[in-house]
Parts: sequence; structure tokens; C-alpha cells
Amino acid sequence: MRVQPPVKHGFFWQAGQQYLALSEVPRTLNFTPSEVADAVALGELQIERVSDCKVVSMAALFDWIEKREGAK
Repeated sequence: MRVQPPVKHGFFWQAGQQYLALSEVPRTLNFTPSEVADAVALGELQIERVSDCKVVSMAALFDWIEKREGAK
């Protein structure tokens, strides 16, 4: 049996891509929940499902952060 190292709460891997649970995004990035909800509503962040949990890919999250920083 192969033992895998533990993964932080809220992080998921699927098909070699890392995801973060949508509920953990504000706490992890120090944003307000309304900022994240607005980004989802405006289509700036795409939600996917992994193990029946709403998640955002880390690549999309970093792209969104870069766009936010560029707009300031």
C-alpha cells in the first residue's frame, strides 16, 4: 500500500491539477466573502466540482489575483 502525504484542508487534486474549496478562498487569500462571491457572479472565477465540493482551480485563482492587482 502506498502512503500519500496529508493534504491541507480545502485543497484537492484531480487529474494533476490542484483546486481550492470555494469556502476556503476568502480565508486563504484574505479577501472578503463578498469579493469572492462577486467574482463568481461576474464569471471571473469558474467553479468546478470535485468530490461534490465546489472548488476553484489554483491556476484560475492566480489569474484572477493578477487581474485584480493589475486593475488597481
